[in-house]
Amino acid sequence: MNAYILAGGFSRRMGRDKTLLFFKGKPLIVYLYRFVSQFFPTYVVAKDTEKYLKLGIEKVISDLFVQIQSPAVGIYTGLKHSPYRFNLFLSADLPFLSQNYLKFLKDYRFEEKFLGFIPILEEKKHYTCGVYSRKLIPLLEDAIEKVELSLKRYEKYFHFWEEDFLKKYGIHPECCFNLNTPRELEFLKINEV
Repeated sequence: MNAYILAGGFSRRMGRDKTLLFFKGKPLIVYLYRFVSQFFPTYVVAKDTEKYLKLGIEKVISDLFVQIQSPAVGIYTGLKHSPYRFNLFLSADLPFLSQNYLKFLKDYRFEEKFLGFIPILEEKKHYTCGVYSRKLIPLLEDAIEKVELSLKRYEKYFHFWEEDFLKKYGIHPECCFNLNTPRELEFLKINEV
């Protein structure tokens, strides 16, 4: 399994590039890349690859559709890149991603009948903290062609991990906390360990 960090967003709600905000002494994207790389071969999927290469991130690949902003495009790019059946996709703004979650994914037996495995934490489905099958590629190609990019349309093909199930593995709701607004940035600064 490869891990792909999706860094193709515009950070509109934050008002500045979230991936470059400092967390634990380094840009958030660098922190996340180094952290996840301890568990899986890790790549950053981005529209501006040079920006991340300059930060010392060794494995950066370009979005296959740079004109379209959607996690579906980043997931499609990673699935096309990877030789593995199942791959992890993470948004680039997950400061509290946990070792427990990554260890859980490393040991989990993914069933071929599902095209995605998505955590539900605090009653929210976290599509950009999930695992997807390469079998999703044809569906994503069709979605990109039609510009119907919501991952929700594929829910019938996904397996959802409920919060109570994840808690048994020491996985807590903040694991998939997305950093989107200046208010959440303040929360991050208060809770940074």
